[in-house]
Amino acid sequence: MRRRISAFVLLLVAGATVSIAGCSLIATVPGITAGAATSSMTGNPAWGLTVAVATNAAVDAGVKYVLKRFSAAEQQEIANAIAQSEPGEERRWAVKQPVPYGNNKGRTVVVSESANALTTCKKALFSVEDMADGKPVEHWYTLDVCKNGRYWLWAQAEPSVKRWGALH
Repeated sequence: MRRRISAFVLLLVAGATVSIAGCSLIATVPGITAGAATSSMTGNPAWGLTVAVATNAAVDAGVKYVLKRFSAAEQQEIANAIAQSEPGEERRWAVKQPVPYGNNKGRTVVVSESANALTTCKKALFSVEDMADGKPVEHWYTLDVCKNGRYWLWAQAEPSVKRWGALH
């Protein structure tokens, strides 16, 4: 009975910690839960710690994979909008994710287009619409996209702005 109470208290503390810390600890809760359950069932804290660390690593890798896929979909929507535009033209972009997270939208404006023997590239501005203090705001960024065969792709290997946090 005492083990159940201590496991419950551990889960309660973990839940409170996550609610305070936010999404940065999303992989920690399953790790703590699995570790506490394993330690409680086997009576061996070493096994509990091992399971907690392994579960934490697996969930963390899964979350990062999903976030990278979401970022890739958003980046491709922006590149597609730029590819369809001529210099000076403004076009709207939007991405709809399979879950209600990361459904962003904004605008693109092509600044210039340049062609060389290897490919054609476009320099553009793109915005991401957001809410700040209950009011809509747009954050603007610069970008180069280049044609790679049939597709237009970001010219940068990875965006270097902080908003693409999962890629860092």
